[in-house]
Amino acid sequence: MSNTLLYIRLRQLNREANELGLYTPIFIAIAAVLSFISYWQYNHNRQAWLIVILLSAICLVIQYNRKDKAFIYKQLDKPHLQLFLEYLVLTLPFSITSIASKNWFCFPLLLLALASIPLLKFQSKHRAVFKDLSSIIPASNYEWISGLRKQYIAFISLYLFAVAFSWVRIFPLFLLWFLTIMVSSFFLENEPVHILRAGDKTARELLSGKIKVNIKYILILYSLPVMINAIFVQEFLIITLLFIPVQLALISFAICLKYSSYKPNTNLLGNNIAFSIIAMLSAVPYFLPVPVIFTLVYFFRAEKNLKTYLHD
Repeated sequence: MSNTLLYIRLRQLNREANELGLYTPIFIAIAAVLSFISYWQYNHNRQAWLIVILLSAICLVIQYNRKDKAFIYKQLDKPHLQLFLEYLVLTLPFSITSIASKNWFCFPLLLLALASIPLLKFQSKHRAVFKDLSSIIPASNYEWISGLRKQYIAFISLYLFAVAFSWVRIFPLFLLWFLTIMVSSFFLENEPVHILRAGDKTARELLSGKIKVNIKYILILYSLPVMINAIFVQEFLIITLLFIPVQLALISFAICLKYSSYKPNTNLLGNNIAFSIIAMLSAVPYFLPVPVIFTLVYFFRAEKNLKTYLHD
């Protein structure tokens, strides 16, 4: 069947909606607002191209990081078509509005980009690199160590480009936002329970510790390009100043989202839907309250879930 993958995603979406409960209408409202905003942005040439790049980039990150590629390409009928349909459905609320705008051609261009992404299988074996990385990053931050070893080329490239173009308006912030999504993908796999219990921490201590460490890393990484951008692009100073708090809220949300549905030795691909919505929203610094609110909501859900495993 050529719709197997969509059926699986529909089941996952239904499960996510049941777990969200009363928060489901909020996510729907957020998606509707973003869809409405996208329509107005498509009427401006520069913003229209930015949305196409943004949606393509999100799907490219998902394609790069997804762990089910081997299963999809070997077991499913017409895998390229199924992946294309999945990405099409994911982006449709934010792309279909372009048809009614003056830049209607953005829609077929996005379709072309989405059709090309499944051709990139990213199946190369990851060699052990940065073997001494734990001497810089403590072993307790295994998400960063594992994530950097797997994605070091993309990670370093994005960061260097962001620094090199720090003086350009918006572009370096977009690259850093993309980098935040990459870092958030480090939290898509659940560690074994014995690693979770290392250090004999309570659920709140574990969550707070991980959030503080990731905030510190993001601040260290982003301070230089953001400060340069604030100096050279003063007409967007408010957006630049709001940018880092939004990224801190997004990475904190990714951590809380992970542990709100933590089960030992499992992946969290089903969390992509909720995270993608908040990630898109975080691209607009003025929406800072939204990721902050959801971080708080999921913090308490994560704390409750972790108590089961930590005997807190």
